[in-house]
Order: sequence, then C-alpha cells, then structure tokens
Amino acid sequence: MNTLLNELHTYHHEVAKKITQIKGLLGKMKHESAGADDRKLLFQELEALHGDAELHHHENEEIIRRALLETEAPIHPRVKDIERDHLAFGRIAGQLKALEDSTQEIKVIADAIDDFIKKYYDHMETEENIFFPMADKWLSDTQWQEVKSQWH
Repeated sequence: MNTLLNELHTYHHEVAKKITQIKGLLGKMKHESAGADDRKLLFQELEALHGDAELHHHENEEIIRRALLETEAPIHPRVKDIERDHLAFGRIAGQLKALEDSTQEIKVIADAIDDFIKKYYDHMETEENIFFPMADKWLSDTQWQEVKSQWH
C-alpha cells in the first residue's frame, strides 16, 4: 500500500484507541459512576478527535479522493459520500462541544456520543475497505507525487 495511505491508516488506528477510551468513560457516565473529572476527560478526548490533526487528516483524504475522481476508476457511491461525511463531522464536533456544559440528561449526551462513534467507525470502515484500496489500485506514481506535493 502507498506510504501516504499507510499514514492515513496509522491515524485511524490511533483514533480507534481514543474511541476505546471514550467508550470506557462513556460507560462510566451511563452507569453514573463517572465523576466531574471523568466527564471533563471524556470531552477532552472527544475534542481531540476534532482538532488540527483530524482536520489535516480529512484534508489529505480529500486530496486523494479528488485525484481518484479524475481516474477511470468505477467510483463506489460510498467514496462519493466521504466528503459529505467530513463536513458532517465538523458539525457534529460543534454539537458535541455544546453538550459539555449542557444540563441535558446523561442519556441524551451518551446517545449523541454513541451515534457519533457509530458514524465515525462506519466512515473509517468505508475508507479502509473501499476508498484506500481503490486509490492504491487506480492512482499512478505521477498522481501520488502530485498528492504528496499537496499533503498536510
């Protein structure tokens, strides 16, 4: 697999670790055994999934996606949805941030975070199993050099 795709894959692996931590903290919240520090840590971990690293990661994926769209590859509908997903995660980040200081019930907060996690895993699965292999197969060395020149 191309080294740039490996970089994206490694990032996904790191995000999966963060999500595992988030799920643990979320479980504590659901069972009302979480303290204020746990809640604060939960939202810090969530915020880390929407920081500069995440933004650059999505920008890099978009560079590859646009290059792929210029090939003769039969584009899977889920690959076309990736851009929409990236934009949605930006909106979701704002919604989750607003929950940090809200007076919403724990169930409402937990449901919102669970929904985000499901969407994020679905998104990563699409990239790992459809998008990355397709890009690896269809992009030429010249196209990869162009992608690398735009990389963040």
